Amino acid sequence: MTNNTKDEKNTLRATYRAKRAALDPDCRRAWDNTICEVVAASASFRYADVVLGYSPFGFEIDITPLLLRTLASGRRLALPRTYEKGLMQFHYVGSLNELTPGAYGILEPNENAPLYKDTPATLCLVPGILFDRRGLRIGYGGGYYDRFLRDHAVNTLGIIYRDFLLPAVPGGRYDRHVAAIATERGILPAKQ
Repeated sequence: MTNNTKDEKNTLRATYRAKRAALDPDCRRAWDNTICEVVAASASFRYADVVLGYSPFGFEIDITPLLLRTLASGRRLALPRTYEKGLMQFHYVGSLNELTPGAYGILEPNENAPLYKDTPATLCLVPGILFDRRGLRIGYGGGYYDRFLRDHAVNTLGIIYRDFLLPAVPGGRYDRHVAAIATERGILPAKQ
């Protein structure tokens, strides 16, 4: 990634983090709930045996209702745990009560929780600050999801508000695309 691309990403990241933080909390809550319903109604979610979710952090879209729905349905739920050097692994959880604050204050599974192993019919819900129509994302800049997705062949669904879905965001050679993007207005396939 060139310095220009990195600078451009950092500028977009800062701008859109501030915009997301400034959203009306009631509006954000309503959109979060709608996004959960949109994802739950999708074929990708309905036919997934395993869902790789995330613990909402800061002003990320709160997918807690979707995580609870996954557990209630009897499907397996795995959540990320971060390690040194940008490594992220998913661990299975049986309850959200098992989570404890980890790196960056994000709720994580215990390191002794069973480790996710590649499984057919896995859906990975990918958070981001921004996505573009090609399925590229700008996250917090650690590259955790890019590294994970490079090594695991899973179905991916980006989770974002529609106003944070741009025509294009800068990308580097290590950036991974998601297959589709879920917003409060529906699911859009990525145009790669």
